[in-house]
Amino acid sequence: MLLVLALVAGCDEPPAEAPSREGLVYVVPIGPVPAPELERARRALTKQTERPTFVLPQTALPKLSPGQTRYDAGALLDNLLANAPGDTFRIAGVTTAPLRAAEHDTLIGYARRGGRALVYSTDGLWPMLVTEAAHRRFTRRIIAHELGHTHGGTHCERRCVLSDVKNAVDIDDQPDGYCAEHETLAEKALAVGPEHFDAKVQLGAERLRLGRWREAVEAYRHALRSRPGDPRVRTSLGVALMAHGEWLAAEQAFSDATRDTPDAPQPFYARAVLYAASGDNHRAPAFIEAAVNRDGDQKRAHRAAGILYQDVIGDERSAARHYHAHLRVGGRNPVVIERLVKLMSPTTLVFHDPELVIARWQPGEGLILASARGYSGGLR
Repeated sequence: MLLVLALVAGCDEPPAEAPSREGLVYVVPIGPVPAPELERARRALTKQTERPTFVLPQTALPKLSPGQTRYDAGALLDNLLANAPGDTFRIAGVTTAPLRAAEHDTLIGYARRGGRALVYSTDGLWPMLVTEAAHRRFTRRIIAHELGHTHGGTHCERRCVLSDVKNAVDIDDQPDGYCAEHETLAEKALAVGPEHFDAKVQLGAERLRLGRWREAVEAYRHALRSRPGDPRVRTSLGVALMAHGEWLAAEQAFSDATRDTPDAPQPFYARAVLYAASGDNHRAPAFIEAAVNRDGDQKRAHRAAGILYQDVIGDERSAARHYHAHLRVGGRNPVVIERLVKLMSPTTLVFHDPELVIARWQPGEGLILASARGYSGGLR
């Protein structure tokens, strides 16, 4: 259900709000961490966030799963956020333990784009950090890099502290600062304190992801006090209420959003999910189709509709119809292709983009792809 709920999140960006630099920054040692490293982190964060920074008591490292030798950085971020003080602007975990993530076997640092938390490790770096200046340089740059991700930045190919790094040597070659584009992102992010509208919306999304439904509801309701008619937040509030089991309140939130912004697709997607999840499969399809008709991104629309029909309503014929439509409007989402080919099995799917691509679901083997230039495509 969380996958489906994610499909309805987000609308157009809201108008800008006046800057507010409230909030504090916290450093959390995860497992034993030398006091000098915590002080380096505190100083770097104070300077880079322009906010007071405090070191919180040490938290324990979680138990490793059998066969694992590195700690899941994403899980460490979630634990930081779950226990963050209410006035948190950013929270940084520091550890000497080895890290990993789903997409990386080894990591030095980790943060989610647009999130509030970051974590980094000094594991294996001590031989290279032979002077206090080297220690400070590493801490300063790895924190700036991960903070850049929390500000919304992606890896940069310019001369920038957000350039991709693989090891301590890469960090040593980085500059201390951001490129002009990422400096602008940082300035905007630093102006958004915890009481800012955008921060409350972000907090709601964070709490939703953590499964803290009641806290998500409170965050979205707080945001709506300053912008009552925002359709994005009304829809997100409805999602949080639905996850919390407050079905009637969720329906009211979605209904208000569809009434006040009849051209926005997200509230219609959300109502479709609500009705399907409550077993009202007769009403849900009408709202899915209404959402598709209003969505300016038809590739996304047909992908979302197909997933809703397949995963929530259980209507594979309608799901396949929207997956086909996704391809007809030029979409090539790999999830859509895999789902469609599996639904078509043993039929073969062929399309041209600009080369011929043939996809087939083979039981016991999964998705098989082949391609060759110079042919036109179609379904057969």
